[in-house]
Amino acid sequence: MSTMDLVRYNHAVRELYFDALAKLPWAEVVKSRGLSFDSARNVFLHLTLVEDRWVNYILPNRFSEWKDPNFETYQNIDMLKEYMLHVKNATEKFLAAQQPNNWQRKVMVPWGDKPYMQVTVETVLTHMVMEDMVHYGELSVMFWQMNLEAPYLAFWRYKHSENK
Repeated sequence: MSTMDLVRYNHAVRELYFDALAKLPWAEVVKSRGLSFDSARNVFLHLTLVEDRWVNYILPNRFSEWKDPNFETYQNIDMLKEYMLHVKNATEKFLAAQQPNNWQRKVMVPWGDKPYMQVTVETVLTHMVMEDMVHYGELSVMFWQMNLEAPYLAFWRYKHSENK
């Protein structure tokens, strides 16, 4: 299994969750639900910005330029889609530019008031996908609580599908 496979699997899963959210009335997407970031919109934005922050700011050593977005400015499903696609496209450009020896390149990771740590690009990207999986689980629970089916894509199905 490659790190690129995991990142692209994450994109496929994100698109499934986006499609599921797009079927809901916007009022349900922004409704306060007590999730980690309160609403489905906010959780979806968080898991998308996790990728944006890691790939576009931390890995290229531009973290000082990062500005947390105001979730309230995302006022419809089209705005969520636009951000999702922007981040996916930027990540695909990043992945396309990687050389095989670059996965073990060390980067400095800022984390609140803790000392910076050095980790590999591969570790960063794997962490990014794993964090997103936690939030997809949250969204799944929300769908189940609404008596709706949650999206699901097994990694092995993704890996062996012809549509990836």
